[in-house]
Amino acid sequence: MKIPSFLFLFSLVFVSGLAASGSMAEERHVFLLIGQSNMAGRAAIEAEDQGEIEGVELWNIGEGKWELAQAPFNRYSPHRKDIKMQRLNCGPSFAKAWRDAHPGVKVGIVCSVRGGTSIEQWEKGRQEPWPLYDTALAATQTALAADSDSKLIGILWHQGESNSGASDAYPAKLKELIANWRTDFKNPELPFVFGQIGQWNPKYAAFNEMIVKQPTAIPHTACAMTDDLTAIDEAHFDSRSQRELGKRYARAMLELTK
Repeated sequence: MKIPSFLFLFSLVFVSGLAASGSMAEERHVFLLIGQSNMAGRAAIEAEDQGEIEGVELWNIGEGKWELAQAPFNRYSPHRKDIKMQRLNCGPSFAKAWRDAHPGVKVGIVCSVRGGTSIEQWEKGRQEPWPLYDTALAATQTALAADSDSKLIGILWHQGESNSGASDAYPAKLKELIANWRTDFKNPELPFVFGQIGQWNPKYAAFNEMIVKQPTAIPHTACAMTDDLTAIDEAHFDSRSQRELGKRYARAMLELTK
């Protein structure tokens, strides 16, 4: 039986449309999350934080595969502390905000964090006591190579409590760290967002004053502010604050990528 030409053309358009929409749905925006304990997450995973997050995937570093994300995001870091210590970080709310701002795009998170670490321990090539930089780099490169639809959009870095007593030396080390990531990912303008640490602790005042100035010194960076955020102890954000911090990281990243 001969198919009328208009039906044939309609079928082609319909199938092409499905293919195009499927391609859009498969696009994945990847972010690397690194730093110390507040990025690992020490806040309680409350009822609203539980369950798989639609449209967000977490890279399983050990098994080398993407899977639906759920808190805690730092569960797969090979250098993490005990799994019971890995709780809510800013990752879920960041990923949800980015997803909502980019309909039809998946969000991919590579989270490789170790609590209690200094910026010096994140130096490229450092192996002791953990190869933090090299592990995060290799994990992200492997995640990006897993399929052709993934693109690294930016890096989120939340660290500073361990360096709060020597904030004068921090800017040069941060600048070097960012330069190394950009070199290794072959993107000299790779967006990089860092954040203030807890403003409730007077020991962190000098660090917080310093870190907000760094976007003027390092191009294509931004700082997430921690005004009005609250704590569970002297160093760590509570659940509400982690949710809000993730939204602030997302706003900063969205501004950098406009």
